[in-house]
Amino acid sequence: MPRDHYLFSNGRLRRRQNTLWFQPATAERRPGDHPDDTGAPSGSLAGDKAVLPVEAVDALHLFGEVDLNSKLVVFLGQQRIPAHVYDYYGNYAATLYPREDLLSGRLTVAQAEHYLGRSKRLALARAFVGASLFNVRRTLLYHQKRAADAAPITDALATVEREAERVPGEPDIPELMAAEGRARDAYYRAWPAVLGPSTAAAFPYDGRTRRPPQNALNAALSFGNALCYGLCVKALYRTALDPTVSFLHEPGDRRYSLALDLAEVFKPLLVDRAIFRLLKTGRLRPKHFEPRLGGVYLTDPGRRRFVEAWDERLRRTVRHRGLGRHVSYERLVRLDAYRLVRHLTDPAEAYVGFRAWW
Repeated sequence: MPRDHYLFSNGRLRRRQNTLWFQPATAERRPGDHPDDTGAPSGSLAGDKAVLPVEAVDALHLFGEVDLNSKLVVFLGQQRIPAHVYDYYGNYAATLYPREDLLSGRLTVAQAEHYLGRSKRLALARAFVGASLFNVRRTLLYHQKRAADAAPITDALATVEREAERVPGEPDIPELMAAEGRARDAYYRAWPAVLGPSTAAAFPYDGRTRRPPQNALNAALSFGNALCYGLCVKALYRTALDPTVSFLHEPGDRRYSLALDLAEVFKPLLVDRAIFRLLKTGRLRPKHFEPRLGGVYLTDPGRRRFVEAWDERLRRTVRHRGLGRHVSYERLVRLDAYRLVRHLTDPAEAYVGFRAWW
């Protein structure tokens, strides 16, 4: 079955017949603004080529300095394989998005109408936030039963539930996002209790910081959120939805803002729970983070460990209540995108956003 592949090494990726070949380069990566940067992968090509049968690749994630040529880009487009590119610090940078072949003028018009119609857009924005806070609450409830000191988690739960009750009555999107922000602040403040005394001591948390993240826990969050964004971009590509027209986040330039909407629903389930397991089991340790350019980032070995855990999590399955069969966590994201399509094209199929039952 096709799956995502993650390339951390520098090197050259090319097509050979109907196969992807990757030849690694020798040197470590360096920032793109390095004064000696030539635009080529650092070091010289060396070592054995890795062969990736194209039928086994669902998407590519390029973390290293990778050379591509137009023949490869055409081949990836023909095979409908998106390639997500990340910068030196592990931040999402861009996606090579194959030409869309799942086109629907009816859906495009409906999507624009739901954005332009105030009540229709607000209903969808409420659905995204409502599902997100529901999944935050489920995560807190799971750890409340297992925490040595459950009081901070109980306090966070009270705030999250109070803000979730406000969601159906919020009059506009700024107020809706403010309610979500207050709930998430309370949720993040409970993370030391979720992690437990020893893990919290190794990974202190004093507030959410971004661009750059100021400590290891924020670095893990930012990296995980970048992976979740790429996952949602891929899920939307498999539909006829326009990923630039969103409902909760304001559509803007140079980003797939609908993927941001969808990611809000799944971050508590996919990103946050993956981080808790990585830190509590010791798969990620303080040595896997390093200070750089005024922030803290995962090292290359740290990113590899995170991606291994992320890939394992996406391939886990749960018995779907509606379908009556087991589906992977990754498939849950695609199914939610399909639910959004049905909402836009059939008023009787209201989108409520995925809500975990475990």
